[in-house]
Amino acid sequence: MRKLIIFSTVTLTCFSSLVQSEVSWPLCDITSDADFLPYVENTEETAVDVKADDAEMTEGGISVFTGNVVVNRSGQELIADRATYDQATGDVTAQGNINLRDSDMILKSQQANWSMSKDEGTLTDTQYRLRETHARGEASRVHREGKVKTKLDDATYTTCAPGDDAWVLKASKVYLNHEDAVGTARDVVIRLGGVPVFYTPYLSFPLSDERKSGFLIPSFGTSDKTGFDLSTPYYWNISPNTDATLTPRYMADRGLMMLGEFRYLHNLGEGVIDAGFLSSDDLKNDGSNSNPNYQEDRKHFSWQNTSQLTSRWSSTLDYNYVSDRSYLEDFGSSLSLASTTHLNRELNVAYNADNWNFTGRLKGYQTLTDDITPYKQLPQLRFNGVLPDQAMGLSYGLTAEYVDFEHDELTSGQRFDIEPSVSLPWRKAAGFVTPRLALRHTQYNLTENDTSVDNKTPSRTLPVASVDSGLFFDRDMTIFGNSYTQTLEPRAFYLYIPEQDQSDIPIFDSGLRTFNMGQMFAYDRFSGADRVGDANQVTTGITSRIIEQQSGREVFRVSLGQIHYFQDRKVSIIDNTVNTRGDSDMVAEVAASIAKEWTARGEIQWDPRNNSNSLSAVTLRYRGDNGQILNFSHRYRRDAINTTDGLQQIDISGRIPFNQQWSMIGRWYHSIEENRTLEALAGLEYGSCCWATRLVLRDYVNSATELDRNLAIFFQVELKGLGNFGQKSDSLLENSILGYGS
Repeated sequence: MRKLIIFSTVTLTCFSSLVQSEVSWPLCDITSDADFLPYVENTEETAVDVKADDAEMTEGGISVFTGNVVVNRSGQELIADRATYDQATGDVTAQGNINLRDSDMILKSQQANWSMSKDEGTLTDTQYRLRETHARGEASRVHREGKVKTKLDDATYTTCAPGDDAWVLKASKVYLNHEDAVGTARDVVIRLGGVPVFYTPYLSFPLSDERKSGFLIPSFGTSDKTGFDLSTPYYWNISPNTDATLTPRYMADRGLMMLGEFRYLHNLGEGVIDAGFLSSDDLKNDGSNSNPNYQEDRKHFSWQNTSQLTSRWSSTLDYNYVSDRSYLEDFGSSLSLASTTHLNRELNVAYNADNWNFTGRLKGYQTLTDDITPYKQLPQLRFNGVLPDQAMGLSYGLTAEYVDFEHDELTSGQRFDIEPSVSLPWRKAAGFVTPRLALRHTQYNLTENDTSVDNKTPSRTLPVASVDSGLFFDRDMTIFGNSYTQTLEPRAFYLYIPEQDQSDIPIFDSGLRTFNMGQMFAYDRFSGADRVGDANQVTTGITSRIIEQQSGREVFRVSLGQIHYFQDRKVSIIDNTVNTRGDSDMVAEVAASIAKEWTARGEIQWDPRNNSNSLSAVTLRYRGDNGQILNFSHRYRRDAINTTDGLQQIDISGRIPFNQQWSMIGRWYHSIEENRTLEALAGLEYGSCCWATRLVLRDYVNSATELDRNLAIFFQVELKGLGNFGQKSDSLLENSILGYGS
């Protein structure tokens, strides 16, 4: 009898692996956990306990148990109206209201026959429920042939609650090969509300957690860029540490594209190779414009790899290629992806020690616009080291970099940059002071490339002196009966770098840093080493925080800062423009956790001389306990030339549940300056405990400068515990609606 219970558990658990998938809503509460038995280890060593209203032993060695028969073995239980056991043959028969259960399964049947000597058995008119997948189903007949094969006739499977057959999977025959851990099903039909919607004559599936080759759920949809779009992925389990997904993608307006993804794991790391190929693009006109890639092959290739060579050595690889500039616009799925102007190609090798690190890099790009291609760095070698808490409290630092810049049109050359430094950090609970001295030397060896170079070996050596200081004040306060700590943190940062003419030095990778609160306390206003900004200035700032004492959570923070200049700034990137302003724009940042559900952030860069806003960003977010989401943001950046024009955008997105099942989702991303919508998204989604559906309409442009608009329709059905049908929209919604899916 114990073997019968074990056999039933294995059989139905294996069948459930056919239909397991990720779940995004709670599953139906098909059976209370109290109906299952607790999990017990070492059941083989536990004796069998049989109870019945009546027990009879015949001369032929047959034991008959009748009336409320209960057979218990630790972690397993059989209840039946009648059970017989033939000691000579080892045959067991149970009849009437059979109920088998353990920690994972509940099985009900009217007839069970089992041969303990042959290890074979049959159950008829069986109903089952599974704890882990919240699934239930029926089988007219379950037959086990030894320890290697099992057959099920007229088997069904669903995760819907009893009485609700919103969807049911049914197979006429199911064969389970336990040695190979492979199962097959014949005549598989999926019914929605009793209506058959999907049929396959054959289906193969794994009987364990091991991966198995086979077709995955197809996805389909439509958009202006592709027309009707159907993808049918095939998963190939190559080996325990490698697999691949091959996806034929049929686009009615463009043709058949073949996509492939190869993933691998090795002892030192992991990686993924992704590629796609479309032979002869059939789309002649793209909206109102002709397709420049008409009847041309379209393809892409990417390779990402991460390796931990030793405990200290590591490497990363990021290589990307597309056949043409419009590839991401035509086949991408998001505005940010379609707006990509350069594809990265980079190889890094790094060594991390206790007090220093080294990075070697080979870096290049593929340019997708008419912009000038950035310099290749072949190679870049960078060293960073620090020796803290040395004699007399001094700390020593060293940064060194060597880069070989290559370009087909612009001046090329090598650059060596080194900056040793010494500082004397002093920090107490009430404040800190950190004086620092550094000497930065940069040497070039330039090569003409269709440009004139007057000095092929320019160099620059500059001292950098700074003093960073701050104070910490705090006080206890009470708000609405809750205890908080308020801090007041003034900070002053003095920086001195003498001015030096750097007009004979080319611009390889330098640029002006984004002006914000963090940049005001940096040692240089430029990124890269081609320019070192002259400075005789002091940055003053103040920050105040309100911290909840019980949890340590910061509920409010406000910061304000400004740079005061003691001399004009003469070093610039290109035009040698002298900046004569006596102070910078004022920068203010605010972050507030208004309540448990509400958070707000704001930033403004204010020009006090012109009494105008240079840059601002405001974000308001709401997260409700029942899935409510609301995001509101406004961004503004003044044009560098015109004091009124610039970038101004508003972004509103959210998810509003009507009840426990129905929700509305949407996004409106609008450019106020251009008076055009960059992306409009609206949809409805329904989610119950056993199935869900989602319909999303998306109207968008591929880039902020493109005039033609695109329309895409996403329709998806998810059967909980089975899979997704239609065009998957999860990743699109997660990118468009902040907080969706989290």
